[in-house]
Amino acid sequence: MIKLIYGHERSQFPDLIDEMHCLRKQVFHDRLKWSVPIQGDWEIDEFDEQDPLYVLSVDCNNRLQGALRLLPTTGPNMLRNVFAEITKVSGPVENPLVWESSRFCIRFSGDRDQRESNLISKATVELIAGMGEVGLLAGLDHVVTVYDAFLRRIIRQTGCSETLIGSPVRYGKVQTYAGLFEVNRIQLEAFKRVWGLQDTLIEVESRQRVFAA
Repeated sequence: MIKLIYGHERSQFPDLIDEMHCLRKQVFHDRLKWSVPIQGDWEIDEFDEQDPLYVLSVDCNNRLQGALRLLPTTGPNMLRNVFAEITKVSGPVENPLVWESSRFCIRFSGDRDQRESNLISKATVELIAGMGEVGLLAGLDHVVTVYDAFLRRIIRQTGCSETLIGSPVRYGKVQTYAGLFEVNRIQLEAFKRVWGLQDTLIEVESRQRVFAA
């Protein structure tokens, strides 16, 4: 199931927000050794102050299994402010119908995570489908994301395809790409059929609260 939480609603969902930031630290800081800002057990950065929409995959016990963050490309975002070299020639992505996905992370079990396995987790396909549902509800054309070579391979294994923008750039030891993913109802429905997902993944309460307007 997918839960949606806006940044300004963080205080209403303290347990899930805590799990999300702890998971981000475990994945990006502890395992991948990326240079990311840390506050105690949390990974949290300046883009969390921009009222993002968090897309969370939870199990039947409401325990977080994976998360990603969505931000409009018309304001501060990672592609524009952190990875601007990728679009140095092509120009920045700035469109009200395009949102940026960032901080995609999946809970690992034991000593292994998805980066050490060829298996595609349920949380991975739920997050991708959930992002597609959000895009349709928000009237988006595309979602743009920055990712490394490994995550690009995982995304392609799920059956998704992207349009690369700009030029890949190596940041530290990581080859980094930016890709545009079309928000398309027919493609989303086909994706759900392939992975055996239910018609609607977003919980009713989240859908009503976030898209009431």
